[in-house]
Amino acid sequence: MNWILRLLSISTVGLILCSCALDVSPKSFIHQDSETKELDTTALLQAVNRAEAKISLTPVSLTNAQGILLSGVIASYPEPIVNIVFYAANGMTINNASALLAHFSRIPANILWVDYQGTGASEKAKKLQVAHLQADALQVFDYASKVFENNLPVVLHGLSMGSLLATYVAQNRSADGLVLDGAIGSVPDLVGNVVPPWSKPFTSVKIHPDLLKMNNVTMLSTYTGPLMLLVGEKDKKTPLVLSESLFAQSPSSKKELVVVPGATHGNNMKTPLVVDQYRRFVAGL
Repeated sequence: MNWILRLLSISTVGLILCSCALDVSPKSFIHQDSETKELDTTALLQAVNRAEAKISLTPVSLTNAQGILLSGVIASYPEPIVNIVFYAANGMTINNASALLAHFSRIPANILWVDYQGTGASEKAKKLQVAHLQADALQVFDYASKVFENNLPVVLHGLSMGSLLATYVAQNRSADGLVLDGAIGSVPDLVGNVVPPWSKPFTSVKIHPDLLKMNNVTMLSTYTGPLMLLVGEKDKKTPLVLSESLFAQSPSSKKELVVVPGATHGNNMKTPLVVDQYRRFVAGL
């Protein structure tokens, strides 16, 4: 999360100047690559080979409402029990993190992952807007509904910033389940968590209205479907307290909070505990 480093740098300057104003905009908060890259699944194939799993990879391309080409991949495994639409963390792309998908092979699951516009293999817009990211997220889900030609349940899996998009889709589409992995409660919560306590007396934060709308507390208040929250015991970016708060406020009658011993941010799917919990969650859908 490069934006975190920028915030911390600004906070350090704030201590020196005795005053600091953080202006958190979509441009500064949501990562964008400098250039579009060719899709590369080498890391995924290497991870699958190490796990001795079988996989079928299908590159996919979608043209969104802006005319921007979004690129991604479908990873299919033998005898899957669930279809997963994956919404990645901020700055996370198929090229730099596709090995993560190998861990879903142990469920096993089919996964659709499309890089966000402006990252990885997806083209970049002239101006980044939250509404466009949300529209893309809906389009990806609609695409999944067409390409997953089976009777398996469809689960939305959002990791970190992706949790804000997964919940948005759950609000606007009919999915069978929602998994929030290292969930963000709201952008103010996340910013407040990464600004060092010693700099807070010197720091004022202004957050763009579009980012304020990306709020899991608000969006989850109307979601009553099956919900599973995953959080690492040692997650410092989106600590346990955030997931505990979302869990407590969720009106879902079928919800669970899984705290993963020893896990840090973004590493929950690597553990056998989470794979087992995932299987149980899917079995109850």
